[in-house]
Amino acid sequence: MRSLRAAVVFLTRIPVGVGRKGPPPLSQAVPWFPIVGAIVGCFVGATYSLASQVLSATVAAVVAVSFATAITGAFHLDGLADSADAFAGGTTVERRFEILKDSRLGTYGTSALVLVLFLEIAALATLAPSTGLIALVTAHAIGRASAVGVMVLTRNTAKEGLGADYLTDLSRIRGSVGISAAVGIAILLNGSDGALLIAFALPATLLTWAWSHRSIGGVVGDSLGAIAQLSQTSVLVAASALTS
Repeated sequence: MRSLRAAVVFLTRIPVGVGRKGPPPLSQAVPWFPIVGAIVGCFVGATYSLASQVLSATVAAVVAVSFATAITGAFHLDGLADSADAFAGGTTVERRFEILKDSRLGTYGTSALVLVLFLEIAALATLAPSTGLIALVTAHAIGRASAVGVMVLTRNTAKEGLGADYLTDLSRIRGSVGISAAVGIAILLNGSDGALLIAFALPATLLTWAWSHRSIGGVVGDSLGAIAQLSQTSVLVAASALTS
């Protein structure tokens, strides 16, 4: 289970440790990403359900999304912001890589963060506590699975940046098992609607993937984070649409 613990350490701020042997290669942890997403979704969904007992739906949604940001260390939000700044603001490949490495937040990144967080809060606030719990588990699992899917299907990594080390070593079979787990979670929790929620995540995944290739010639950790975040948000929006 060292690979699972390594995935938890990589994706969250949950202090589980990786044991005395140290962490395994990150490529071995990647197939666990959707499971870790489901675990995070459970925590965030429980927070929403509990907060809904004493707060309005909107305030409870703000509390839940804030908790999600804290427990993940804004990991995928950071990737989204960096990608938006670099891909939209850079005029050359070299300049885009410079922006990706810059810790400062620009106009495009700020706008992307605000819009995505508003969308998640607005979508979640339309859901009953029990429905919101299911939607959050599904969204977080599918968000990570979308990123894993891109890792499985591509070997065209950008020349610089985090990503190449685990993209090239990732076993396609193990990655596919992780994706299948997320699909199973979506179908088990949502029935026939699970397929619709998965389908709703595809446009964000494919468009961000294509934008990354067009902008920097491949994918890096930041673009994978953007894919995970936008897919997650898309699933929450779809869950809201299905219940309206």
